[in-house]
Amino acid sequence: MSFSRTSNDNLTSEWAALQSTELLLMPDHHSPRPPPPPRSASSSSSAISLTTLPRTSSTISLTTLPHPTALPTEHQKTHRQIISELTIEVLPALLISVAGSILAGYILGRIQGEAAFDRVPALFIMVPILLNLKSNIELNMSTRLSTQANLGTFDRRRKGLAVMRSNIELLLLQSAAIGAAVGLISSLLALIPSRGNTPSARDFFQQSALLLATGLGCALLGSAIIGVLICATVWASHALGIDPDNIGTPIASSFGDMSTLLILSLATSLLIAHIHTPWPLALVLIVLTLTVLLFRIVARNEHMAHHIGQGWLPLVYAAATSSIAGIVVEKYAERFPGMPALVPVMNGIGGNIGTVFASRLSTSLHRASRRDASAGAAAAEHNLVMCILLFINIPVQLGFLAMHRLVDASLHVTLGFVLVYVAATILHGLAMLLLGRLACTFLWAKGYDPDDYVNPFITGTGDMLGTLLLALVFLLV
Repeated sequence: MSFSRTSNDNLTSEWAALQSTELLLMPDHHSPRPPPPPRSASSSSSAISLTTLPRTSSTISLTTLPHPTALPTEHQKTHRQIISELTIEVLPALLISVAGSILAGYILGRIQGEAAFDRVPALFIMVPILLNLKSNIELNMSTRLSTQANLGTFDRRRKGLAVMRSNIELLLLQSAAIGAAVGLISSLLALIPSRGNTPSARDFFQQSALLLATGLGCALLGSAIIGVLICATVWASHALGIDPDNIGTPIASSFGDMSTLLILSLATSLLIAHIHTPWPLALVLIVLTLTVLLFRIVARNEHMAHHIGQGWLPLVYAAATSSIAGIVVEKYAERFPGMPALVPVMNGIGGNIGTVFASRLSTSLHRASRRDASAGAAAAEHNLVMCILLFINIPVQLGFLAMHRLVDASLHVTLGFVLVYVAATILHGLAMLLLGRLACTFLWAKGYDPDDYVNPFITGTGDMLGTLLLALVFLLV
């Protein structure tokens, strides 16, 4: 009996020591504890086994338990769930995006008849370039935040807010740089003689000040509004269980151009009345001072400083290719009156499904870099997503084609036209999806973050290719 009591006392003390070790080493989650061993005489052998176990083995078994906040596996969803998710989430976002593009085109047509465009013709040069570049940096911000949301950054409120604030600061810095560059380029292009007239030095200086003030003011204020909208969209969608990759870029592109054009109309109306005063120049100096402060803030942020110099070459490419698209539209607009109205539909939908797919791919690449992932399963899922997005493209295109035919009788729609148009939209959408996939994979392999580079390639190529295909449709039919 004395031996049994002694062994039981030893067993109890060992069990208490093991419990205290578990409390110190246990991770954040709490797993159920096994019941303590019974106090009986027959447990003497168990006492011996516990006392002979190395203390390190119990430590390893406790510290290697999986953490509950670890990233979920990449391929948890079934094919049915993926199809349902994309249809429910992407389709409404595409409809909103195309409606926004059409409305933005209507607003642009209205403001181009204002007095400011007659007094300063260089505004015609500045507006499309500004819209293109500003839209692309906003898309980049949307994809960056969507990636962070899917990686779990927004699960912690304070960290999520810090990420959103730093991304808005970067967006404002980039938009200020774009506004200044576009204003300066437009001013220099205005020096080219038009109809034999060359502006005097005084007129050139005043028009340049107005163009710079308009570019800087519209870019900064417009990006501030859209930046907040993007943050709200990504935060709300993540909180509601919606994948922000599916809706972030279409929402950003939908409201970005509209807000910029409305601000542009207001800014030019105010500034043109003070073109002969120092106010435009004063506004330029104020905004440039704010830009310097923004640069210092972003440069001190260790998580965002490296983004300052990234992604500029794709922006130049997007601006050049979109300019080619504009030349094509101008060439065929008089010959085919119904063509200009279909350009934002063709290019907008194809570009948006491309950016949605690229945003999902970028998130997948970032997830895979944090753990081992099955390349075969990922490729199969990406193929399925490509097919779904391509099929979603068709009814949206046909719906807007039918709606446009009802409101604009100048568009002669026949069965042959519909078939050729659908074929062109499928080819355009497939090209955008393949470009997004190849660009994401290539850039990631070269050490570049797709969130900073892919979107301008997709939108620029989409504008040029879509406009050429649409011209071909009208030429064939």
